[in-house]
Amino acid sequence: MASKDQIARAIADAETVRDNPFNLGTRGYWAFQDALFDRFMAAKPQRLDELRTLVADTGGPELDGSPESLGLLDDWLSRLMAHGQWDDPADWLPVWARLPTGAGPLPLGLERPPYYRLQERLAFYLGDVLISQLPGSQWVCWREREFNLNRTGEFLLDKGTFPTPAAPLDSAASAMASVWPTLLDPSDRDYEPTKKYTLRSEFDRHVLRRLEWEAEGRPLDFQAAPTGDGAGVNRGPYKGSRIRAKIGERRGY
Repeated sequence: MASKDQIARAIADAETVRDNPFNLGTRGYWAFQDALFDRFMAAKPQRLDELRTLVADTGGPELDGSPESLGLLDDWLSRLMAHGQWDDPADWLPVWARLPTGAGPLPLGLERPPYYRLQERLAFYLGDVLISQLPGSQWVCWREREFNLNRTGEFLLDKGTFPTPAAPLDSAASAMASVWPTLLDPSDRDYEPTKKYTLRSEFDRHVLRRLEWEAEGRPLDFQAAPTGDGAGVNRGPYKGSRIRAKIGERRGY
């Protein structure tokens, strides 16, 4: 188990998830992830400004925060991705991103850092539109029911009792990837003439499902628990589970 000084140094030096916070133990892991989350959220105004500038400079639509703007943003995204590269003078990497060792460019010659930067900008915008339609929603550093489950520590959007939180970062990545097949030659074996994921379809999916649950009278109760010994406690209708530090220690996390 890491000491308080080790945890403090890790948080101070943390830039991205590549620092492997599982080595810090349960309490250290949450302190580390919460610190990254705070940095993620602190950058939100700047990321939205960057997106609006990029969209405006490339002939895109006005981003007025409406659900309808997501459809226009999807059309703009298709045009942008068709060029493979775009002017992005920034040099930062999102705090949640991990660059695979020895990884080459993505399809269409896209480099990963600008791709991840665009993904974060789109995710923040999608998140704002979702929050506008789902009062009470908020970004959270997600607490899974157990320490080592798949979405532990991810930055998600939650409205309480729904067991699967909205994932704007995943939705943005899906919308970006979905335009690749539409840009291929019809004779290509991977060609797909229709889009499976768009920002608008992801918005509709999350909003409609949550409104259905709310109509059933399920109480609101955010699943994000406090940092430390209380992390992982599920305070909604799915009660009784919490992070088990011993599991992480035995498995070397």
